[in-house]
Amino acid sequence: MAVKNSAIDRIAALDILNDHVPEIRGQLQFLDFLVRAVMTDLERYQAEADSGTRIFLKQLILMHLHHIGQNGGQTGALSEFSEAVHHWLDSEDEAFLTTADTQSPQDVQELIKTTIDTLNWSGGNV
Repeated sequence: MAVKNSAIDRIAALDILNDHVPEIRGQLQFLDFLVRAVMTDLERYQAEADSGTRIFLKQLILMHLHHIGQNGGQTGALSEFSEAVHHWLDSEDEAFLTTADTQSPQDVQELIKTTIDTLNWSGGNV
């Protein structure tokens, strides 16, 4: 009788495992999508010259990383990937700001004045 129960338990366990396979595959596909999206957006971020678009892309990348963390990416290779992306974003921001500072030394007051002038010239329709 014990042998029969053991066989039934193994069959039931196998059925349970088979039920989880599609879910696991789906999660892995989603993680693959997120990693690819991060890499694509990093390339776009690096090539982008407009600071507003860079901010948007950075937020998009951080959102993808957040989803990676929520879907099992807190340890292992995915964790290392997320840390590397954060480090790269930080160093890329510093490089962009340094380049922007040397190319157009416009301080905040000048930026505000330019914005107000633009609003005044356009009748407030920018």
